[in-house]
Amino acid sequence: MADGPRFESTATHYASHRPGYGDAVVELLCDRFDLRADDPGARVLDVGCGTGELAVPLASHAAAVVGVDPSPAMLAAARERAGDASAESVRFVEGDDTDIGSLDALSGAFQLTTMGRSFHWMHSAATLERIRGVTDPGGGVALVSDTEWLTKGTEDWQETVHEVVAEYVDDVPDRTGPVEYDRTWGDHLRDAGFTAVESATTTERRVLDADAVVGYVLSLSFCSPETLGDRRRAFESALHERLSDLGGPFPYERAVEVVSGYV
Repeated sequence: MADGPRFESTATHYASHRPGYGDAVVELLCDRFDLRADDPGARVLDVGCGTGELAVPLASHAAAVVGVDPSPAMLAAARERAGDASAESVRFVEGDDTDIGSLDALSGAFQLTTMGRSFHWMHSAATLERIRGVTDPGGGVALVSDTEWLTKGTEDWQETVHEVVAEYVDDVPDRTGPVEYDRTWGDHLRDAGFTAVESATTTERRVLDADAVVGYVLSLSFCSPETLGDRRRAFESALHERLSDLGGPFPYERAVEVVSGYV
């Protein structure tokens, strides 16, 4: 996963404009893996933790949470989030999926490893094998992902935003709408020997204003402030102008999927 530099300039926007996963997802993880703050065995590893969207809310349900990410800027934002939430049981470490084998030394083996919007950056088989090696018997792993609306959303206003991005950024991913892959995250877990693999999805209707739309786009690695460089201000101005023409607000449906399995 060692790809922290591409996210350095996105961290502030990621922390402010990427939505959390919601109480329902946290409750699902706690129920499925029997996480309780008063249980000293309830230890969580969050790989590719970003700005703490999973690690921080899970901290109130676990004896210890270790978040790992290769980006110092992301980790700084995660520590700020944890401080604001008084999440004392969580600590953050710079590293990536290749460091998983040494992370149990920070708290003991883990009852649950989570990856939110990060598994697709990793070498799946090797990462899952490392996770098995630091997981308590009866524990497991959960892969959490949500809809990336700029390329996979279906709203007309999202098409307009994509058009503006394409004017300023080279090699913008195509808009595909929803995609069904030949192999699912569940298939990867089964191949790695995880059992009782299941998928659960929550959906919600979200509404964004223009500032939230711009902030979200700047949180994407392919449209980061670093990628835009000296074109950033012109890009923001052009996008705000197009959004003003559309009138807003800007609604979309967001799905959050949790794919999990036991060791």
